[in-house]
This record gives sequence, C-alpha cells and structure tokens, in this order.
Amino acid sequence: MAAKQPTILEKIYSQRQKDVEQLKSTPGASLNDLKTYLSMNLAPTQIDLVSRLKVNPSTSTDNPSLSLMAEIKRASPSKGEIAMDINPAQQALTYAQSGASVISVLTEPTWFKGSLLDMHLVRRAVDKLPNRPAILRKEFVFDEYQIAEARLHGADTVLLIVAMLSHERLSALYAYSVSLGMEPLVEVNNADEMTRALDLGAKVIGVNNRNLHDFQVDMGTTSRLVDMVRERDVVLCALSGISGPQDVRVYKEQAVNAVLVGEALMRAKDTSSFIRDLLDWPASAH
Repeated sequence: MAAKQPTILEKIYSQRQKDVEQLKSTPGASLNDLKTYLSMNLAPTQIDLVSRLKVNPSTSTDNPSLSLMAEIKRASPSKGEIAMDINPAQQALTYAQSGASVISVLTEPTWFKGSLLDMHLVRRAVDKLPNRPAILRKEFVFDEYQIAEARLHGADTVLLIVAMLSHERLSALYAYSVSLGMEPLVEVNNADEMTRALDLGAKVIGVNNRNLHDFQVDMGTTSRLVDMVRERDVVLCALSGISGPQDVRVYKEQAVNAVLVGEALMRAKDTSSFIRDLLDWPASAH
C-alpha cells in the first residue's frame, strides 16, 4: 500500500521546524538571547488585541459593521503568487488609514514568501498613528521561540492553529503568549477544535473557512460554529475566502465580530474603496 502523502499543513510544519532549529542555533538569536532582549524591554510597546478589535470606523454609527483584520500575503500554497511586488510597509499604512483594526503579516518564507522583516517594517510604518491597528504575526507557531521573536519585532498578537498542535503544546503556547501580554488569535476549523479553543479560555477565536490539510474553502464553516460562542465573551473572526460585501453581510447577520481578508485586498485596484465597500463603512471614516 502506498504511503500516505503529507498534507500541505504537514509539509509546512516540517519545513518550519527545520527553519526554527537553524534560527535557534544562530549566535545572538537563541531563545535565551530573545528572552534577555525582552527582559531589557527592547520590544516595542504593545496594544490589547481584544479592545482594538472592538473598534472600527463604523462603531460610533447607528449600524456598526464588522472589524477588519487586513492581511499582507504575497503568495499562498493554493493560489501561488498573489502580489509579489507589494511593499508591505506601504500596504500596511493603506490598511491602517482605511480603518483596519488588525494588520496580519504572513512571515512564512517558503510557501507564503513572507518574512519577519516584513512584520518589523509594517509595525514601524504604523507605529506613530493614533489608535494604530494591532499587528498579528501570521505564522505556523509550534515553539515559544516564534512567540518571543514575534514580540521582539513588534507583534501585538500571534496565531495559534489548533489543527497542528497537541493539547499540551497549544496550552503551553497560549500561556506563554499571554505571559508576554499577547492574547493570541486561536484558529479552528471544526466543532472539536472550537471546543478545544473554548476550553483553553481563548478570547479571540478565528474560524478558518479553509481546511489547512487540503486547502479547500467552505464559507459555511464559520456559520456552523457561531452558536458555540453565543453568550460567551469571545471575539469571533471569520478567516479565509472572504471576497465581497455579500460574504460580510452574512457574517454580520450571524453576529460574527471581525473578518480576516488577505487575497482580495492584495488584488484590489483601489484598496481603500474596496475596504469601504466590503464592510459598508462610512466614506468619511478616515
């Protein structure tokens, strides 16, 4: 019988393990070094993800919309190259000035063509803005090292993917992230994973409409899990596949709090007007 082929998620995880091992052995960049830098207060100041997600250009109106997590993504395993020439700092500034509550920066180099430098410069680009967006390190996190690294380079939060972590690893990484003042975005794709995220005490849960094992998108994934967080103090975010106002309207009716949009924003000709139309925000928002 033929050996089972690794899924895309398993391939990425395997490569990232090698990458992180190499980084950890770089002089001046060990986990102890990173912890020392953090203890010296060399990381830039942070903001609270939960409260930032609750504010957007429409929250003071009679008909508040969802908040936006705007993503910087050059490429992906399912779509290949998306926007290879994008300048991450410039794109981030546009997102921030258009009202994004969070800027998500993919830092995985092999499949998504991102880097920690991208995130570092994104943070620098929005740093002086009033009420700047929170910065999310979008990464395949399995080691405390990646969280320390994220914090040092200016992230306010990190992504933890329930599908790729054991219960012990998920709990340890969640606790470490919170110990650094970063409430993580905990990503789920089904009811079992949602239960694990809720048991963890996660305050911000993202439902990925894309299955990371085969990269198929099902926009109903978020809708099916909404009831599990009703009456709970959880900020629920819909991740992946969101391309137009019709997607956002459905989620708004279901009381989803935020949407993460990457590819559609990266391909938009006029990013600001696309964001306004997508979220039905007032034109004079910013």
